[in-house]
Amino acid sequence: MEKLPFLMFKDHSSLEFGLLINSKGSYKGASRDVTYTSVPGRSGDLITDNGRYKNIDIKYKLTLLNTTQRAFTELTHQIKGWLLSEQGYFRLWDSYDDKYYRLGSYSDEVDIEQELRDLGEVDLAFNCKPFKYSFEGQKPVVFTAAGSLYNAEFYPSSPYIKITGSGTVTLTVNNDSFTFTDIDGYIEVDSDIMNAYKGTEPQNNKMTGSGFPTLLPGNNAISWVGDVEKLEIVPRWCCL
Repeated sequence: MEKLPFLMFKDHSSLEFGLLINSKGSYKGASRDVTYTSVPGRSGDLITDNGRYKNIDIKYKLTLLNTTQRAFTELTHQIKGWLLSEQGYFRLWDSYDDKYYRLGSYSDEVDIEQELRDLGEVDLAFNCKPFKYSFEGQKPVVFTAAGSLYNAEFYPSSPYIKITGSGTVTLTVNNDSFTFTDIDGYIEVDSDIMNAYKGTEPQNNKMTGSGFPTLLPGNNAISWVGDVEKLEIVPRWCCL
């Protein structure tokens, strides 16, 4: 079973439910969100870049290979529970590419039980955020002195940063500086959700600067001024 092609979703393998990948749909990658506007008397549309990429559908055809002792009805109920019991984005990846994962959701109304009974296989389509994230980029990098981080991808990433220290600290990432006041033990910054906090306590009122830290393709210089014991960065390297 370990060598069979599988997908992982919500930290569960499709093989747990007797499902192996028969084929994976092809896709062109996420498209950039732009608006084309026609102006009377002017040839050629105006292009407005909305500064984002659109979600993408990732499709799989899975075949049922039930080597367990579970009855068919019980197994299909478990499959539907796995896919539909919680809504939101969860890690999605497969055995064809174990270096990257996507953030995907599943809400299709396909009758999984009927398809598996009639065909022995089922088509699943996951609605995914546009970027793939490397597992390597989820590992925290710890700084106790100024240094640098190299982004080998072609796209900027939105890191998670934890500053352990006290008082006022000014963090500089490349040419952008961010000041944090009255740090008591630590403060966390999540550039993806654009939020500063300490555990469950909001800390946005303690942060000043333009936007949130971004790690650009190539080398990124990291430094700070203030009482800092250590700086932890989860870089979240990403690509399309």
